[in-house]
Amino acid sequence: MSQEATIRRGVRNARYAAIPNHVFEDMRLSMEARWLLGYLLSKPDNWTVVQKDIANKGGCGRDKARKMIAELVDAGYAEKEQARDAGRFGGMSLVIYDEPLNGAPSPQKDAGSVAFVPQTEMPSTVKPSTETPSTVNPALVSTDNLENTDYRSERGVREENSNSQDIEDHKALDRSFWKIIKDWPKINGMPKDRWFAAWCELTPDERIEAAEMRDAWLAILKANGRDHVPVPEKYFRQKLWKEVPSASVKSLMDDGLDGRVKAPAFGNMWAANIYRELWAGVTEFQTLDSIEQELVEKGRFTAEHILRGKQSRYGFPNVNMLFDRATAFRGLLVSADLKPISSGMVAVPVGGDVWHELQDEHAKRGWPWFPKPGKQTHVWLPNGVAGLNELQDLWQGLDK
Repeated sequence: MSQEATIRRGVRNARYAAIPNHVFEDMRLSMEARWLLGYLLSKPDNWTVVQKDIANKGGCGRDKARKMIAELVDAGYAEKEQARDAGRFGGMSLVIYDEPLNGAPSPQKDAGSVAFVPQTEMPSTVKPSTETPSTVNPALVSTDNLENTDYRSERGVREENSNSQDIEDHKALDRSFWKIIKDWPKINGMPKDRWFAAWCELTPDERIEAAEMRDAWLAILKANGRDHVPVPEKYFRQKLWKEVPSASVKSLMDDGLDGRVKAPAFGNMWAANIYRELWAGVTEFQTLDSIEQELVEKGRFTAEHILRGKQSRYGFPNVNMLFDRATAFRGLLVSADLKPISSGMVAVPVGGDVWHELQDEHAKRGWPWFPKPGKQTHVWLPNGVAGLNELQDLWQGLDK
């Protein structure tokens, strides 16, 4: 009879933080909440973080980050605190403790040892307390204004990660800009710096809408006999795509005039578009930073293992953006050329054998994996790895 493998903690050979054992043994907390508590307690005194930092570090969305924070509050590891300045209420924060307030706290805690998480709630209307505050200070991390702070997150964390995310974001913007102005009528030889600046000023959703509606907008101009086509800068700044009536878009799509069809989130055309992006290859190439290189040299991980993980998180920004939209069940318009690929997709049970088979294959290839589709029980995917390879061969043949 085989014996279950044991897990042994190796010798410490890197910097570490002293965190109470009960933090990782408190069964009231989910594994994610325990990770968050350990992460916050590992920071120096009065370290400030924001929800965006938690979401980035935890590889999750802001809703998940809020849920983890709520668990810490419910278990007594976090307490709301409102700043006051000359009797006026300031922002709401959370103070993070290493021992639950509703448990048995240590008799004395070191002064000034707290971590704050800023909150986005409206300030309380209760009058300031006139009682003398306790002389015992909280014991750990502090987070000021979750949405707007984390000076380390917004600045320092980016610096710690060698500004790679800023570079990636700029490259993604640059690539999407050149894609939308490609084949724009009568712009050859014109300076494009101001156009790019206007493109960067749009929100991510506006850039998606602008790209999706461009062809319909141009088709309407042509149908109305307009010889003059506004330059991209005017299209971006005045948001001219919003002038396209939805009925006109539907008519163009139904007639196939713009060569695109609707692709609802998690549908077969949507999945075909996702795989087309993945088959096109990495758009943001990753390298090892100094810390990761040190881990490789110590034999903790292989370079291939680390790079695959980074590639899945950062190497396909457009795919990850589409995944974020899909979690809100927002589809998109895709090329009708994807229909042969979409016809090879099958309805796959979420969490079933095929789901996990494809998930493992994505991990091997360094591809991001699909988000869970809410209450949907099935999503459209290739029929296992064999089906994925067949569709990839088919697309490569069509793409030629």
